[in-house]
Amino acid sequence: MRHLTTRVLVIAAALCGLAAADAAAQGNWQPGDFGAVRLRLGVFTPQGSSEFWDDYFSDFTGSTDDLEDLSFGADYLWRTSRSSGLLFGMSFYEGSTTVAYRDWVDADGFDIRHATELSLTDLSAAYVVRAGGRGAHPYIGAGGGLLWWRFLEEGEFIDFGDPELPIVWASYLADGLTWELFALAGLEVPLAPSWGAFFEGRYRWAEDDLGDDFAGFGTIDLSGWELAAGFSWNF
Repeated sequence: MRHLTTRVLVIAAALCGLAAADAAAQGNWQPGDFGAVRLRLGVFTPQGSSEFWDDYFSDFTGSTDDLEDLSFGADYLWRTSRSSGLLFGMSFYEGSTTVAYRDWVDADGFDIRHATELSLTDLSAAYVVRAGGRGAHPYIGAGGGLLWWRFLEEGEFIDFGDPELPIVWASYLADGLTWELFALAGLEVPLAPSWGAFFEGRYRWAEDDLGDDFAGFGTIDLSGWELAAGFSWNF
């Protein structure tokens, strides 16, 4: 966690320096290039690369791919030059699946099942650079932010603390706040003088220590891929 915090601070300082240098080099830009508001809809797929996820899906059916679900986002692009800018945004994702014990069933031979849910909400900033002119153009960027997360299990569980191993209904929750880093690449296509469509891919790096009902279970990996499409209003 300390190493991730250091990386975020270093990247933030670098982004501010690049933006200032780029703005000074480019000078004034044309009207209509001041900024943009963007809305995006995508799909987020958790990576699940941590011991917690490995242990979790060794006990229960499925994988983190089953938590793939829709993501929503909104961004504000502040252009620092004709070809670059700072992208401030927020996004939300909530994925859920139903899992069952791999090695246990109830007295009637049916699966013992419960719901698993992962929620992520972030506030972020990135430095982006685009190629090309006013037509369709690719762009890339990198940045970081704050990520709020919640992991929930609710349903049927075996009470291994009771010698009779009864099946009980229970709910277990952990949540937290951590840093994130991400990289992005996309293509923007103009549709009208002030409107455009874009297609974008992002990869997020994030992790945090589990607490609350999952204290002692180690670190949860919150990284993953997001593929999205959306519209932008340029002004």
